[in-house]
Formats: sequence, C-alpha cells, structure tokens
Amino acid sequence: MNVQIDLISGKKAPELLPMSGRDKEGNLYQVDNISLLKNGKRILPVMGEFHYSRYEAESWEEELLKMKAGGIEVVASYVFWIHHEEKEGEWDFTGCRNLRHFLELCQKTGLKVWLRIGPWAHGECRNGGFPDWIAKMGPDKVRVNEPEYLGYVEKYFGKLGEQCAGMMCRDGGPIIGVQLENEYGHCGGPAESEKGLAHMKMLKKMVIEAGFEVPYYSATGWGSYVLEDETLPALGGYVDAPWATHTKEMPASRNFLFSSYKIDNTIGSDRKSHDGRTMSYDMYRYPWITAELGAGIQPTSHRRTYPWPEDIEAQALCILGSGGNMPGYYMYHGGINPDGKYSTLQESQATDVYNNLPVKSYDFQTCIRESGELNESYGRLKKQHFLIEDFGECLAGAEIHFPRVLPESPEDMHTIRAAVRMDHETGLGFLFLSNHQRRRRMEPHEDFYVDLVTEKGTVTIPHLSLKTGECSIIPFGLPVGEKKLLTTNAGILCRIGERVFFYTDLEKPLFEWEDGAGNIVVLRTEEANRAFRMDGALYIVENGDSCLIEQNGRKYLLTKATGETIKVYREHGDAEYITVSAAEPAHPTAETELIREEHDAQGKLLWKEYRLRMGGYQKDAVHQLYASVDYVGDRAEVYQEGRLVDDWFTNGERWHFALRRFGYPQELVLRIYASDNPLPCSYGTEVYYDLPVKEGCGLLDAALLPEYCIEAE
Repeated sequence: MNVQIDLISGKKAPELLPMSGRDKEGNLYQVDNISLLKNGKRILPVMGEFHYSRYEAESWEEELLKMKAGGIEVVASYVFWIHHEEKEGEWDFTGCRNLRHFLELCQKTGLKVWLRIGPWAHGECRNGGFPDWIAKMGPDKVRVNEPEYLGYVEKYFGKLGEQCAGMMCRDGGPIIGVQLENEYGHCGGPAESEKGLAHMKMLKKMVIEAGFEVPYYSATGWGSYVLEDETLPALGGYVDAPWATHTKEMPASRNFLFSSYKIDNTIGSDRKSHDGRTMSYDMYRYPWITAELGAGIQPTSHRRTYPWPEDIEAQALCILGSGGNMPGYYMYHGGINPDGKYSTLQESQATDVYNNLPVKSYDFQTCIRESGELNESYGRLKKQHFLIEDFGECLAGAEIHFPRVLPESPEDMHTIRAAVRMDHETGLGFLFLSNHQRRRRMEPHEDFYVDLVTEKGTVTIPHLSLKTGECSIIPFGLPVGEKKLLTTNAGILCRIGERVFFYTDLEKPLFEWEDGAGNIVVLRTEEANRAFRMDGALYIVENGDSCLIEQNGRKYLLTKATGETIKVYREHGDAEYITVSAAEPAHPTAETELIREEHDAQGKLLWKEYRLRMGGYQKDAVHQLYASVDYVGDRAEVYQEGRLVDDWFTNGERWHFALRRFGYPQELVLRIYASDNPLPCSYGTEVYYDLPVKEGCGLLDAALLPEYCIEAE
C-alpha cells in the first residue's frame, strides 16, 4: 500500500486576536488564528500539568527539573480552592500549599506557568475543588453571577492575587497564562448561554482586578462558554475514559487518526450536562492548543485502564501532525493528595459524583509518576519535544495536508495513517506516520512509499516501514548546515548546531542529498528515547528510567543503577563517553510479616495487614528509595504510625511509592483489600481492567529500590 498526499498551498490568512502582553524584558506575546507568537515569530510551546499542592514542597525543584529535561517549557497547574480554604476564613498557603514558593521555583528553573485558577477546577478533587461550604450552596447558586457566590470568589481571587503578586510575566515572573473556570457549560454551569458567558466575563474582570494581568487567558474548549476574542479555547484528548459510566472496553478512538477533528467528546462524560447545546465560539478562529492532552489516565474504582506508552506517543503525534500548536499534557507529573483537615480531598461517590478515586494517590500513570520515577512515555514524548524546540516556528506556521485515501474509521487497521506539515515558502516539511490504535493490532507495512504531489512535481519518499504500534516524524527538504536533505526514511530527533540527529531501527536508512551529505548521526530508537540535551550536546543514558538534570550549572544523573556509561555527542566529532558510579552502593532490605486480617459477620475475608520493615542502608547513601510491592487484591493502602499516607487501586502494575516522602521510616503497615471487597459502585464487584489481574488477597513480595544522584561531568 502506498500513499499520495497533495501538497497544494491554500494558506490560511493570519488574523491577530485582541490578546497580548509584554514581559519585563519587553518581549511581546501575541496570538492569531494560527498560533501563539513571541516578538512577531511563531512559537509552539510544550506545556505539562503538575499540581504543586499534590506534591511535597521539598521535592518541587527536582521534579520541575525533570519536567524541563523532558522538554516541558510551561508548567500548568490547577489551584484547588479547597486546598487553601477548606473551612471558611481559614487560609493555608504553607507546605505543599505554598503557591508563591512553587512559582519562585518555576522562575528559578526557567519554566513559564499557566495557572488554572477555577474557581471550579475538577481535577478529580473533592467537589471539583470547591470547599464543602461553597458546594453546599447548591448548583443553582454557584458558577453563576449570584452576589453571595461572587463575594466569596472575589475573596478567593484576592488571596491568590496576594500570593502571586510580582509573579506575572510583566513583572519578571513566570506566569504567562491564566485559565478561567473549567469544563464550564459541559460539566455543570447554567444551561442558558447568556448566563454562562456573562459569568465568564465577570470572572475575567475579577481576576484582572486581583492582579492577574497576563498575555493569555484560556477556557476549556469542550465547555460551551468561551469568550470570543477574550479567552483561548484549550482542547484535550485522552486515550481512554476511566470516568466512563460503564465497565466495557471503549470504542476505537478518533484521537489516533490524523484529521482536523478537534473535540474529544468523552472528556467528562460522567458529568456532561446540557446535551445538544452548540458551542459558543468558532473553533477555527483560534489556534489548536490543548490543556488536557492525556499523558496518562487515572484509574477509578470501576475502570482500571492502563495507558500503554505506544498510546501516549501515538495520540500526541497524531494531534501534532494534524495541526496542534501547543501540546498541553494532563497530567505530565503525577501526585498525591494532601491531607484534609475536615475530610479527605479526593473525588468520590460520597460527594454525589459518579467516580471513586484513591484517597491519596493521583499517580495518573503518566510520564513522571507519583513516586517521581520516569515512565517509558517520558522518553517517547521527549523525542517530539526536541523536534518542537528546534523546528517549532516552522511547524507552527506550516500548512496541514492529509492523504487522498483516509482510514474509513478508527477501526480501519489497514490504511496507512499519515499527514504532512509543510512550510511552502522554504520547502521544509515533516511527514507524520502512525501505525497504532489503542487495544487494536494495526497491520504492519514494509517497503512502501509516499508521493508528495506539489505544484512543481512529485517528491517520493521511498522504502518506508511501519511496524505494528510504531510512529515517526520524517523530514523532507531539510537544511543540514550548508547541505540539503531531500528525503529520508528515518525519524528526526533534534539538532545540535549544524549536526542533525535521526533515529530508526532500519538496518540501512536512506538519505538522499541535493549536493553532498551533511553532518548527521543516526541513533537506534531506544537510544533516542534515552537522549537528553543540554549545554550544546546530546547525552544518551543507559537506562530508560534514568534522568539527567541540570541544577545550579552542574549535571546530575538520577539512576537506580550503581553506575552508568553516558554516550555524548557534540556538534562535531565521534561520540564521547562519561562513566559515573555511586560512591557507596546501597543494599536495602525489606521484610514483611502478616499481622492481622479482618472478616465480616459471615466470615468473608475483607482485608489483610502486613508489617513492612526496612533497613540495610544509610540514608545519605541514597538519593531516593522506592518501595516496590506486588500483591493480589482490589486495592492497597500504606499506613505510617496509624495514618493513611498512600494508597493504590490495583491495575496490573507493581505498586511503587517513594520513601523519602515519609522520612525513610523503618516500618510501615500495608493493608490489602480482597478482590471481592471493592469500593461500592454502580456495578457491585464488576471492574474493568486493561492488564491481567489475579484475584485474591495477599502480599506476594516487597522490595526496596535505591536511586542515586551522581554528578555527570
């Protein structure tokens, strides 16, 4: 099967939107109907969500550096009202709730911030982030222009404004964007458009009065109420729907197709209201930006979905190839719910919603897990982020072209999925290819070609290959120093000066040059997944879960290995090698003991508790220590001195949690609930799983995994 794509220019006329602002250095941020702009040039920023109040403050800087190393430029974060004013008048901005300190660290690490300040946020938080005393006002009295509600919101925004004073980009701070409300008109809010839009206008006025003057204001675009020319609609897409109101497999998703289709109607389907209402805005007047491009999915009590790394990579690539001009991942970094003073703070059926979530864990199975460990999806997405960083200006303004023959539906496992983004003025373009559909098996394609039909003739990219589950971004017409690469069948990774890095698993990749070869390096795909870039060099670590960060001018390797050899490529010359090793390898031990079990009145086993004793290491010999637990049961909890400190819904993975968070205790208690003792839900004991899960109740094994921080110079 071969592919024909017509590259006939039909460029969309740019039209500036009335939304702009300058930072303290005088840089001008604008937006038009195509992309965001900085000083008149197109930009394509990469945004990742990390909830400061769902992580311990002492680890914020390191986690932000991991995000930056993964190619994130903008940190998005919900501000959950209930985390700061759980009881009326009792404000808390200390510890993990210290918003100002978090912003200071974002500034220190060179990351911009897009605050999603609500007042209603959702985010699988109790009451969607509303304090109980606000939620009790009733649905008709909140999220509308009711004087009592607006009075409380004004105080809330005012408190946030105090915390964020001096933190806007105009003042030299990191905040570049603010999102108003969330899923408004889709998950709650008034049915009348006039009411909804009036409330959004009021919220924008109030946040500006509170000091939030920024270049960009946004609203979730699958909500119905987006203020024309005043808020950017931010869209989303997830590989599955753990909030879905059933326990069956989801239909094949359109998110894995290349197309101009933009709205994922499964988002928030459990809370969806006002069916059939038309959108309040024309989506094609705005750039395609996302705030909830799923980099993972959070298990619920009735749906234990699992996002394979191929799912995350392919969905992001398909949206980028279809014209996405700001990937905003939700979540990029997992977290853990803080303790509430008056209640637990997770979304649950106890607050009249459909889902039950873990009391503590908000791991999200994403790029950086709740524990701080890297997932395989981290490296897979990083390849795309490097490309965006180097070629974002071209991509942001490029025209989108689709093949003559498109897949009939997401269930079409045969038709090659492709798209092109091309700058017709320079001739530089990128061919996007994907051969993955979640929970389906795509037909592999070997030795096919793509014909790019232009007004000047046809350019053929030959000898392409796509294995099942594989995707790639292939350049054509690419300047490489003073040379020009006409075509290749290898994926592009990044640039270091005039040297360009490619990746492929083909034995003999094709490179067709216009007049002599340029300066290139070809890596294997796994090497590309393990690549980091800093100081004008490309560093390739040995292990997929190792992370290279730069802090205070020094590079550090975070690794579970006692030593690694890092391959280093610079703009010229052969690869260099840096060998690093831990000063003192740790050999921690874990011992477990069954201490008690609970049965109901009929003798049915409900749960078992185990003592986990840990030792055999010096705290200063490790940078981090992870507990790795394997068990059978519906869910598990960990207690420290009688207090619940973490929990997990069984999903087929081993359960990992970080011990530094708990002060490296010598002892913890694990409680494991029997498979037939799930949390109450609408399906009794019925639970959907993606991964195979055994039934029963018991701890199988526990181990301790040390992590080292080694200077890599």
